[in-house]
Amino acid sequence: MTAPVDVTPIIERQRAGRFWIAMFVVSWLITFLDGFDFQLISFAGRYIEGAYGLSDAQLGTLGTVGLAGTLIGGLGLGYLGDRIGRKPAIAIAVAGFGVFTIAFAFSADFTQLIVLRAVAGLFLGGALPLTWALNTEYAPARMRSTSVVIIMVGYSLGSAAGGPVSNLLIPAYGWGSVFVAGGLCSLAVVVPVLLVLPESVKFLAQTGRRPERVAAVLGRVRPGLTFPAGTRFVVGPVGVDTRAFHPGMLFRGALARITPLLWVAYMCSSALVFYLAFWGPIINERLGFSVSAAANIAAGASVAGCVGQLVIARFIDRRGAGTTGVMPLLAVPTLLVIGLVTLQPALFVAILMFAHIVVIGGHGGMHSIAAIFYRPAIRANGAAWATSIAKLGAMVGPWLAGVLMDGGLGAQGTFYVFALFPVLMAVLLFVLGGVQRRLPAEADGALAPPPARPEPAPEAV
Repeated sequence: MTAPVDVTPIIERQRAGRFWIAMFVVSWLITFLDGFDFQLISFAGRYIEGAYGLSDAQLGTLGTVGLAGTLIGGLGLGYLGDRIGRKPAIAIAVAGFGVFTIAFAFSADFTQLIVLRAVAGLFLGGALPLTWALNTEYAPARMRSTSVVIIMVGYSLGSAAGGPVSNLLIPAYGWGSVFVAGGLCSLAVVVPVLLVLPESVKFLAQTGRRPERVAAVLGRVRPGLTFPAGTRFVVGPVGVDTRAFHPGMLFRGALARITPLLWVAYMCSSALVFYLAFWGPIINERLGFSVSAAANIAAGASVAGCVGQLVIARFIDRRGAGTTGVMPLLAVPTLLVIGLVTLQPALFVAILMFAHIVVIGGHGGMHSIAAIFYRPAIRANGAAWATSIAKLGAMVGPWLAGVLMDGGLGAQGTFYVFALFPVLMAVLLFVLGGVQRRLPAEADGALAPPPARPEPAPEAV
């Protein structure tokens, strides 16, 4: 009987080539359009508010129900990803948010806005953790956090693109035009998802499925590598794991400490990020900037956030999850200055850009560590639960800011209130980093790479 083949060394020793580049490009397109479609409501919010006669609290509620949809959708599609595979679940998610983003543009009243935004959120919330899980499972340990951040830069740039695209389309064609454009582009991306994205070989191997498919994909990862018929594939010493998922699996062993720390830190980060993302263009306008300038500032802030994400990723891979805590610590004084000091426009924009570098950089760090601590058989669920629980914080952000402004605090004052969130986030991440440093080398998410295992020699085709 042929000895089982461990897929881990093959993944660890791969070189960047056409397979990796193609997977990254499609993954990047998914996250770009997820960010574009989700964030459009921030740039179109002023127009929607006027068209339907909404209050700030109602507009904040509209943002919150979209996040509620992402919470539920993340859990549902994460479960689906661990049942039928990453690739088909991603295709369902992208097609779903494409269709319902278009439908949102044709809402007749506030009730329809609420319902369609929530349904679109179901699919928007599922696409990201599934895409992270897939890319994490193909990334060598030395690049696992960086790989997630690279594709999540697409999300930030997609969010930023909403500003200039809205400025271009809305004055000429109405607020619904940007949602139709975003939805149509999303539907177009379903084709490369089906044709280009691979299924996760770690998922297939650990769940004992389709060994011939594993062999075919590994031949794409390492051209020239073939395996005898009937070869059995495994992931390290774990073997086949066909147990049905239940949430208690996320709290076993070291995960009993890791999961709560990860979840609460992620909630704090999401509350801050989604407050800035949802209200940013509107707050900028209320501080004296024109509509187009406010949108462009918000778009530029999203681009600035990409810098922070790229910087923090390499430190996380080398020094661990605790490194992410530096970013929220740097965010605290910037938020306090914006909230408490009257600034000249140029200085306000400069400080706001730096705030987004550290805030979005820290959030990008959360994305990159959301899936790495969970074994492949439950990784989509682990990432989905982390991102979905984080949405509880994300729902608080837009809603709390709306309530504070309706209560008379003023747009500027909301900044110093939200400075509380990164303080708690930093403390939790430093503790998480300490837990990670004590993980054994063979554990998922450990800083040290797993011991090298022999790799099969390529056979002649």
